[in-house]
Amino acid sequence: MHRNTRKRERGNQVIEFAICSVFLVPLFMSTVLVGMRLGRATQVTQVARDTAHMYARFVDFSKAPNQDLIVRIASGLNMTRTGGNGVVILSQMMKVEDQQCAEGGLSLVDCFNRNKTVVIHRVVVGNSALRQSDFATPLPAIINATDGKIAPSDYLRNASVVANTFPSVLALNAGEFAYTVEAFFTAPELDALGYYTGNGVYSRCMF
Repeated sequence: MHRNTRKRERGNQVIEFAICSVFLVPLFMSTVLVGMRLGRATQVTQVARDTAHMYARFVDFSKAPNQDLIVRIASGLNMTRTGGNGVVILSQMMKVEDQQCAEGGLSLVDCFNRNKTVVIHRVVVGNSALRQSDFATPLPAIINATDGKIAPSDYLRNASVVANTFPSVLALNAGEFAYTVEAFFTAPELDALGYYTGNGVYSRCMF
């Protein structure tokens, strides 16, 4: 009699554990996922912040040795200068007004980007296929391949350099500059868990 009772109790325990596991295992995996994602977000934010600090202090990231600095900062995130699981987009913005048009030798009528915020410098480090900038994508043909600069004749007139959404993030006065770094990294190790189907982690920093 006692044996049968113990067997029934063990059977009930197995059933109870199976029922609880249906809820507890996903909860545990979700907790692990959130922790890993927070760790990845912290790393990506650090990459954006440290790169932006240097960019705002005129470090020339069009040069390969300086691009290697970003790769070292992103150590552990599997990024190279031209590929890997991450991309860092560096952009110098400027608000165009009458004075900038005049300095570029254009009349106000011909200065199509007057009263707009435009990209005047763009360098991309890492896997450029992963993501584009949130703030305009200048045509590759107008970006100087040597130093990343965009000529006044282009940033004063070409529509592809206009960063329409930038003023809602940081409003500039006439002729002011802003140095912006956007960092995006995929998280293949999170996808491998089967609980995460996101595209990656994005962070940006401005000076």
